[in-house]
Amino acid sequence: MIRHRLLLLAIVGSSIASDLSTLPSLLKKISADVFPDFKGISQDIYAHPETSTQEFHAHDSVVDYFTKTNPGLWEVTPHAYGQPTAFALDFIHKPASFSGSKDDIPVVGFMAEYDALLGIGHACGHNHILLNGLAAASMARQALIDFDIPGRIRLIGTPDEENTGGKGRLQDAGAFDGVDVWMMAHPTSTNAVQPMQGRVDAQANFVGNTHADAIKTAYEALVLITDLAGSLPGTASTATPVEDVGMFTINVVAQQILFGIAGLSLQDVNTAVTGLLDNTYVGVNYTIAETEEVEKGVTLTIDGPGGHASEGNKSPLRLSIETFRKLTANDKGVSFFLPGNTTVTELDITVSVRTRYTMDLDSVLQAVDSAISPKAKQITTDRPYPALEVITSLGDRFLSLMHDADHGSQANFNYSAIAPAATDAGFVQDAQLDPQTKQLLSVGKAVFHPNFGICENVPGAPCGFNHEPAFEVTAGTEYSYGRTEIVARALTQISVELLDDSGFMREATKLVRR
Repeated sequence: MIRHRLLLLAIVGSSIASDLSTLPSLLKKISADVFPDFKGISQDIYAHPETSTQEFHAHDSVVDYFTKTNPGLWEVTPHAYGQPTAFALDFIHKPASFSGSKDDIPVVGFMAEYDALLGIGHACGHNHILLNGLAAASMARQALIDFDIPGRIRLIGTPDEENTGGKGRLQDAGAFDGVDVWMMAHPTSTNAVQPMQGRVDAQANFVGNTHADAIKTAYEALVLITDLAGSLPGTASTATPVEDVGMFTINVVAQQILFGIAGLSLQDVNTAVTGLLDNTYVGVNYTIAETEEVEKGVTLTIDGPGGHASEGNKSPLRLSIETFRKLTANDKGVSFFLPGNTTVTELDITVSVRTRYTMDLDSVLQAVDSAISPKAKQITTDRPYPALEVITSLGDRFLSLMHDADHGSQANFNYSAIAPAATDAGFVQDAQLDPQTKQLLSVGKAVFHPNFGICENVPGAPCGFNHEPAFEVTAGTEYSYGRTEIVARALTQISVELLDDSGFMREATKLVRR
């Protein structure tokens, strides 16, 4: 009798999943219909890059499309949750046979980013994140209708990923409430399902009685920051400085550094720099010239490929730091200046502090602060980005799709333990880990954030890592748009399966705190 009652309860509490065997072919048909319009929006966004919080053209392009060009498909909320350049799209499908309330209908969310980088446009490929979100959400919408599956879809346009964490503000405003699963995908140079770093930026201000004093103090601090490499606490921790001069962007390694030396001949400076510039400075070169800005002045113009502040590459700034170190060790009478800025008596440095686990951010930041605080007038920090962890149930399904023929038989798409950069999607996930084992214990939301390669493997094709100018070229290629279409179909299939299969949804959300 007890066994019979348990069986009845199991039957009542279960749902029978639909036959989704034709879903892959259906999504290809839907994609052929909807993807071209969204690709056009993405290409327009690429051609009109806007930096964090200034994405008005991107916002208006999406809102106008769904309210004017193709209205009636979604409930559209412009300027969502108090953010001028955020938007929200909502859709619900309730079959005639569905007897439950709206609250009983399962829901999946997508996130879309669209901010660019100062001076190098969409060198992080966020035009593709917008495209992925629009395409996946729209394909999922149509699939729910065609299969008559009860489900809700939310798409949140999330501005300001690069600088001050737009998703953090949206999280504070309740944008992600009521939805336990959120998905997005980020273009990069390689394929991987992997964690993302924790990040905090420290802004240090250095002041001197004279211009030369200020530059000397700031560069002494830069030497100290450089020497922290390999000794920072935590896992895979780094502290990368960015000189806040001219057209700079936090978390982007400058392509060009101007550095002035006074009191030495051009030949002496050139000899010193030549001795430092070895093959570990990939793509870095310099020119040298005498200047009349200061007495016996020599100006170095150091150029390099730029890049992401998460990388460990030796940059133009690093060469200027090592030049400072070498010249001050050999000649105490030398002084330094910033070409074109010889009257300023202070210099700001942003230090991008990164580590694998959120719990280690404070100790890494403390190590940086302890090293440079005796020289800094003040040090302030921005809002830390939490690390993002991998939800394996979603990762397993995504990789199985990437490996099948419908998605390109991508055998090189696998898990990676490397956390290559940071993302403000960590605010949404809000992961809690065991302090000793680092095991994932719980999350605020089940966030899935695969990274996918958009570099075409043919001779001469542009390729670089995110935040390098070469990646901006990559993000505009036809090949890159094709890659985004494939990934969008995979995320769409996962979303439909989640909405249709309550067992899969339970597994994906089992760590979500209720």
